[in-house]
Amino acid sequence: MNKRKLVQFVIKTSKHCNLRCRYCYEYEGLADKTAITLEQIESLFRHVADYYRNLDFPVDIEFIWHGGEPLLQHPSFYWQAFDIQNQIFDHPSDRVTNAVQTNLTLLDRERLRLLSEGFDYVGVSIDLFGGLRVYQTELESQDRVLKNMDKLLDAGIRFGCITVLSKRNIDRIADIYQFYRSMDLSARILPLFKGAFDNQHAGFEITAYETLAAYKKLFDLWISDDKFVSITPISDAIQQVVYHYTPDAPTVFYDKREWECIYLVNTDGNLYSYADAYNPERSHGNIFTTPMNQLIDNEQHWRIVSDAESRIEQTCSNCQYFGSCSGYPMAEGSREYYEVDDRGIMQCIVEQGILKYIDFRFREIGIIDQDNYKMVLDRLNVNQEVNTALSYA
Repeated sequence: MNKRKLVQFVIKTSKHCNLRCRYCYEYEGLADKTAITLEQIESLFRHVADYYRNLDFPVDIEFIWHGGEPLLQHPSFYWQAFDIQNQIFDHPSDRVTNAVQTNLTLLDRERLRLLSEGFDYVGVSIDLFGGLRVYQTELESQDRVLKNMDKLLDAGIRFGCITVLSKRNIDRIADIYQFYRSMDLSARILPLFKGAFDNQHAGFEITAYETLAAYKKLFDLWISDDKFVSITPISDAIQQVVYHYTPDAPTVFYDKREWECIYLVNTDGNLYSYADAYNPERSHGNIFTTPMNQLIDNEQHWRIVSDAESRIEQTCSNCQYFGSCSGYPMAEGSREYYEVDDRGIMQCIVEQGILKYIDFRFREIGIIDQDNYKMVLDRLNVNQEVNTALSYA
């Protein structure tokens, strides 16, 4: 039986937002109320369904509703979109889920029901320290977000968080970890990427090496803890090191030519690979008007695929962890984030750096047996839940 594959579509419902987070890469469009229509959503769904349903293997499809602030849209928009989705994805093999990434400043009764009964997963953006997530009035949004997070917890709504690292909060990385630990929440800790305009991040930008130092601190906190805390990308990096030292673990490579796992749909319908978002010269075409097979099987798309393959080959081919790490960061990561050497080759400072550090620490505390070059997972001073998370099986 063919293994199911996953594809994600990040849908920019609108750029409109009630916040003016100082680092937002959508900053210049946050006052624009132009939104995707239900008719366009229906075309998107039909093109996606027609393409993936006719492949010779099953596919899980996840729609990630994004913005701006997606919950500025009235809940009725999403209920109607879900009704259309259910009508189109009606084949027994169809498996479709919906996630939303929100600043969680708007949470009335209708939106609480939408998050509880409509979406399958909720992501909340909160930085905890730094004061960069503000309203147009310059007032901070965090107190309201924390109160609304409590409402989600009280309602039994499953959610995780995204925290963006900047100069304003990177020195509080231990406090950020302890917050998520105490709340029993999963979190993605992401570096600050390129903004919407030059000098937007002046005064709170961070380097790749500062990001790496923060990730090392997160790992040290994780490995010394007796409680399992799900922190991405640390958990991914730990698993990759485990794979590297496990003889019969699966080998993984990101083969964009065979399978592209994530696309971004802009408000105008232009479809992008994640690494090329908003570059008009790198759009695959318009998914509102063009069938998916035509967007994928064309010269432009194959040129973009070839470029990603070249980045992986140049940066990853000599890395000892390649095959445990798939090379995905080089293929789909923000190219402005990675430093480039004098040969024009991107330097994998953060991802490779944290793998090397975890490897070093595992050797230091005896989790990697120096004599037989294997993992000794039972030496981890953590609970069974962590051991299960580390097991490739």
